[in-house]
Amino acid sequence: MFQVRDLTVKYQAKVVFSKLSFELADNTILAVLGPSGSGKTSLLNAITGLLSHQGEILLNGHPLDTKAQTIALVPQDYGLLPWKTVEQNVLLALKVKEKKGGKDQPKLQALYAALGLTSLLKRYPHQLSGGQKQRVALARAFALTPDLLLLDEAFSALDLVIKQKAQQLFLRQWQETPVTTLVVTHDLKEALLLSDQILLLTPNKPQLITNPLGDLDYDSRTEAKVLTQVLSELEAEVKRQW
Repeated sequence: MFQVRDLTVKYQAKVVFSKLSFELADNTILAVLGPSGSGKTSLLNAITGLLSHQGEILLNGHPLDTKAQTIALVPQDYGLLPWKTVEQNVLLALKVKEKKGGKDQPKLQALYAALGLTSLLKRYPHQLSGGQKQRVALARAFALTPDLLLLDEAFSALDLVIKQKAQQLFLRQWQETPVTTLVVTHDLKEALLLSDQILLLTPNKPQLITNPLGDLDYDSRTEAKVLTQVLSELEAEVKRQW
């Protein structure tokens, strides 16, 4: 279980949010929605230890410790090192965590195949499209077998068709190796397509809601009638809250 208790975060002496509390069951995908400045990225930075905070962040009943627990982050710019190949970028994450990639070659090869990267392993980031870079970033994250996975606007830079394919690839790989996941997004539709629960970061009291499409698979969620109605209801709730 992942728990946030009375979390207060300040940035440059300004309170970003105060006494934020919520909890997630194991292997749950949470979409974090909010307008610019609401603290979406600040929440991730507090979780990863990049931003000081007050309150508690717990994973499986213990204070979150980036040295003892593995947290994988997929940032908006993908965070790939330009002087390393696709394969080297993925393996570097394992080396940082002192894991030997060689022992997990079958797993890595299966991961590359699932994300369509097998033919791209020797290429450098500048030789990749945005969608390909995004898949490399996902491969790096899943290769770590993380205890917690964080995606910060990871699909926002992709065009519509590539975004849909990337989302499907992400969910397919997540189903292979489920992990508690936070997906920061400003896209209401994306929140409905990817998550089990949705956290609305609002100026007043943040609200945790269950995704009404949570019991459906990705393809079923995209059906126009189902998605249009629920999206309209979420938009109305967001307007009311924001």
